[in-house]
Amino acid sequence: MPHQHQTHIWAVGDGEKVRRDDLANPNRDGNSVWDGHTVRLFGARNETIAFQLIVESQNSPIPSLSVEMSELRHRNYENAFIRNELAHPDDPNDYVGRRIEVFTQHYLYVPDELSTPPQWFYSASAPPLQMSGWIPDALIPHNARVGFGGQPVAVQPRANQGFWIDIYVPNDDALPPGLYTGAITVTMHDHNETTIPVELQLFDFALPQETHTKTMVYASDVSSYFPKLDAPKDALRKMAQRHRFNLVGDDVHGRAFDETALQAYRPYLDGSFFSRANGYEGPGEGVGEQIFPVGMYGSPVLGEEPAQMQAEADKWVNWFHQQKEAYGWNGAYFLYLIDEPRVDKFPWIQEQCSAIKSSEGPGRELPILTTRGFAQALEGSIDIWCSSHVTSEGKAGADRNGQPVWFYNGYRPSHGSIILEGDAVDMRVNSWLKWKHNIELYFVWHGTHWRHNHQGPRGRTNQNVYGYPVTFMYINTNQNDEFYYGGDGVHWGNGDGILFYPGHDPFYREQDRGIQAPISSIRMKNLRRGIQDYEYMWLAARQGKREQVDAIVNEAIPRVLHETDRDQDIAWSPVGSDWDGYRKNLADLLSRN
Repeated sequence: MPHQHQTHIWAVGDGEKVRRDDLANPNRDGNSVWDGHTVRLFGARNETIAFQLIVESQNSPIPSLSVEMSELRHRNYENAFIRNELAHPDDPNDYVGRRIEVFTQHYLYVPDELSTPPQWFYSASAPPLQMSGWIPDALIPHNARVGFGGQPVAVQPRANQGFWIDIYVPNDDALPPGLYTGAITVTMHDHNETTIPVELQLFDFALPQETHTKTMVYASDVSSYFPKLDAPKDALRKMAQRHRFNLVGDDVHGRAFDETALQAYRPYLDGSFFSRANGYEGPGEGVGEQIFPVGMYGSPVLGEEPAQMQAEADKWVNWFHQQKEAYGWNGAYFLYLIDEPRVDKFPWIQEQCSAIKSSEGPGRELPILTTRGFAQALEGSIDIWCSSHVTSEGKAGADRNGQPVWFYNGYRPSHGSIILEGDAVDMRVNSWLKWKHNIELYFVWHGTHWRHNHQGPRGRTNQNVYGYPVTFMYINTNQNDEFYYGGDGVHWGNGDGILFYPGHDPFYREQDRGIQAPISSIRMKNLRRGIQDYEYMWLAARQGKREQVDAIVNEAIPRVLHETDRDQDIAWSPVGSDWDGYRKNLADLLSRN
C-alpha cells in the first residue's frame, strides 16, 4: 500500500529472505500471508508462527521508523487473547510470558566476488538464484542499542527494511480455536502512523511438548562475550529449546567420564532445567535434551589402551542405562569417534572399534559414530553414519546392515544449504526429508562460530559477524587430497557456522548490540519452522493418516539425499508461499474428523 511519505509497506511469510536492495521482489503485491491489505496467518497452540513486515523507502530516507505488534484477541471471546504478560521481566534470557516479539533484520553485504563457491555447499547446478547483495539474517531485538538494530531505526533511500514478528501461541487448552485479530502499527519520524490488520486462524490442536525429530547444533564456549552472565551457555540452551533443537558441545561432551559433572548436567537431560523457575516457558517446557555425544568431534575420552577404553565405555553405558531406569531418558547417545576421517585413518578406526566391541562388559553396546558416508571397509566397526553427502550406494550399505544414516550441514541438491546466501526454506527442507526417509538426526556443525576456524588464515581470531560475511575459510593446496577444490586452494563460506549472533560484542565494540543474550537469525527461525512442520506430520500420522502425510511430503520434496546427483537442480520449491501451502494441507488433515 503506497503512503504519502513515499513508502511501500507489505508482508511476507517466514520462508523468504528479502534483500535490502531487492525493490522488485515478486512477493510485494501478494503472497500466502499478504493480500495487499491484511496479514493472514494460521497455526496451533504451542507453536510459534512468524511473518515479516517489509518497509520500503522510496526516494527519501526514513530517519526514524518503529514497528509494534498488538495483542491478538479472539473475534468471539473477549477474554481469549495472545499477548505478552504485562509484568514481562527486563532479563532478555527470561522467556516466561514472552508471546509476541518484533525484531529488526540486520543485513550483511556479499559482493559478487565473495559469493560462496558452490562446490562446497551445493551442486554448481543448484545455487540460490541471488547470491550477492545485502542479505538479511541476524534478528535484532527491539530494545537493542538505537542505531544498531534497536528501535527506532533509520532507513536509507530506495531500500527495504525488514522486521520479523514471532507469535508464540501458549500451550493452553483453554485457548479456543477460531479467528484472532490484531494489528501492526508502523510509525514514521513525523508520528505518521500506518495500521495493518493481522488475523490468525487458530486450529483446535496443539503441537506436542516433546519434539519427535532430533536436531543437534554444536555451540562453543561463549563466556568471553557475556562476562555479565553467570551461565551464558544456559542462555543459548533456552533459545535452542524455544526453537526445538538441542545444543551439544558442553564440557561433559568432550571429557572423560566424570560422574559428578554428569550429575550436575542431569537437569538438562531430565528437563528440570527448562522450567519457569529458570526463566523458561515455551515448547519443551519440562522436556530434557535428547542427544548426548560422548567425545565431541573425536575428543579422546576413552583413553588409548584397550583395557582402559573398555572400562571407560562400561562407565558411559552403565550411566545411560541408569538414566533410562531413573526417569525414562531414551535419547540418542553415541561415541563421536572421529570427525570426517580420510581413508588413511581406517586402520586406526578399526583398531579403536575392535577394542570397544570386544569388551566383555556393557561398553560393547556403546554406539560409535563418524561423520562420513558408509564405507565397506568399516563394516562391523561404525554403527552410525553421519554424512554430508548421502549416496545411493552408501544408503544401501547402511540399510543392508540395519544401521542409522544421519546427515549434517547443507549440500544442495541433496539437502538444504546452511550458508547465508541459501534460500530461507533450505533450513526447513532438512526436517521434511527426515520424515521422508525416516532419518533420526540432523547435525549443524556449529551455531556460535564467532571465532575463525583453525584451518584458515585468521585461525582462532574473533570474527566480525555483523560486518563481514565470510565466517569459514579453508586452505588446501594439495591437489591429490580429497578435500582439494581447485583454484588457489583458498575456499570460504558466508555465514557458515552461524545460527546465533552475539548480543554483546566486546571484540568489535562498534558492532555491540547492547544485549546480554544471544540473538537469533532467519536461518534459526526456518530451522524451527521445519521442526514444527515435522510435528504436524507426527500428529497426523498418529491419527492414522500416514499415507496422506507421505503424499504431501513427496509432493514437497520428490527427490532428496541419496535420490539426487550432484549435477541435478534442487527438487523442492524455493518459494516460501509454496511451503505455507504444504503446511496448510497438513493442518487441514489434522482438522478433519
